[in-house]
Amino acid sequence: MKYTIPALIICILSLCATPASAEDPPGQIAVFPSMFELEIGSRPVSESIRLKNLKKRAVTIEVDVFNWTLDSQNNLQIIPPDPQSLDQWMLINPLSFTIEPGQEQLIRFAIRPPVKPAPGEHRAIVYFTEQPSAEAETAAVQVLFKLGVGIYGYTDPVKQEARLNSLTLNRSQNRLSATISNTGNVHTRIKGSYTAWKAGSFPGFEVMNDYLEQPGADNKPEGLITSGAMTNTPVLPGTTRTITTDLPELPASAIIAVSGSMGENRIEKTFP
Repeated sequence: MKYTIPALIICILSLCATPASAEDPPGQIAVFPSMFELEIGSRPVSESIRLKNLKKRAVTIEVDVFNWTLDSQNNLQIIPPDPQSLDQWMLINPLSFTIEPGQEQLIRFAIRPPVKPAPGEHRAIVYFTEQPSAEAETAAVQVLFKLGVGIYGYTDPVKQEARLNSLTLNRSQNRLSATISNTGNVHTRIKGSYTAWKAGSFPGFEVMNDYLEQPGADNKPEGLITSGAMTNTPVLPGTTRTITTDLPELPASAIIAVSGSMGENRIEKTFP
């Protein structure tokens, strides 16, 4: 008996897709860009997505586009289209294709609203779904990918109005939690990093940010234990969500420092 296992990669919550470059690891499908943020007005908008096959066999891919939202647990949810959803305004070509090993495919899309776009954010997700391979019929298991590229369209006037209600650290769970209320008409997200330091060694945010801009062993400040990116899941308009970032196991005495931004607002906080 043969089984097919879909491997889902959604590049909508963060820039998680593998960029298409000569140094990509084998056995994957690379995509560029991994997300779009576009201005939508009265004129058509045209863009393209490039896929590269890094597998050792040809892959056949089908393309679909959907409207989407995030549920209360921050999981992507496909929802029915409406006249103001971006998926209804998109023309995509081609919708099905095969990429030989090491080769690339360019997928073009155009956005042509048949109605006047309402102010604010319009969203779509473009799914690239690998089809079962006839050449792999003898394999007991086929692992197929389903890759999603998020597309955000913005129509003026755009209102960026969001508030960071709280940023807390749960040391027993090694977890940072940011609760955000978004009262604007476009999504917001935290963009930033955390660092962990030995007790009494935090050198300040200027030194921390200098290191994060050019990380490396030669530039590592004394006392730094580790660093990482904050989870940058979007908070959609009209919602309040708690976004969590899991930390590695750390000494109980470690100092945690968070540096980043949300829209035009800087975020800097330490947890002694």
